[in-house]
Amino acid sequence: MPIEHRYINQLNAIEDNQSFCDRPIARKSNILIIGTFNPSDTSCEKENIATWFYGRNKSKFWRYFPTALTGTSLHPNDGSNGHPQSWKDYCCVNNVVVIDLIKSININDMLPSFGDKAVECKINNDLTNTEYIDIGRAFSRITFNKVIYSLTWTDKCIPRLKRIRDIVNRRLIENNCIQNANQIKYCLTPSRNDAGPSWNNAVNG
Repeated sequence: MPIEHRYINQLNAIEDNQSFCDRPIARKSNILIIGTFNPSDTSCEKENIATWFYGRNKSKFWRYFPTALTGTSLHPNDGSNGHPQSWKDYCCVNNVVVIDLIKSININDMLPSFGDKAVECKINNDLTNTEYIDIGRAFSRITFNKVIYSLTWTDKCIPRLKRIRDIVNRRLIENNCIQNANQIKYCLTPSRNDAGPSWNNAVNG
């Protein structure tokens, strides 16, 4: 049984229908957020309590990103309620799309944890066992002002994931989703307590 994304149906909807949160993606969108992977309940030995992308309480994405973009935290620890619907509504209002690089890994195994290094270890060196987001299908005739990645490890620790990221970045440019690599920003993982400034710089720099 392959290792599958927890929200693979939502990633498929982006590729098949160019829709996100049950709404058409704006042709001139603002920001594309790209994470790595969020395993389904049957794909990870650890319990996954994420209610949506970046939905685990340990992740401070819903504090750092909306605070940088509009000045208001949507993290439940900051008193924000109504998630995940409030997060989805926020993305739609601000023309933000959230995806992950990896959709599935065709290997009869489970991840021991949610970390990027655990994902890296399951990917074949030639990448043939891994289905990653199809930029051409997902975002044909859609443009973004910025693309923002959240990074957990340095590139030398995750060489196969870096190669996939490089492919995705190249296709973003080839499909005219962005004009050049200067529109791609990299942030510290939002699980870190000191990551706020890097998200502010990526959004507003």
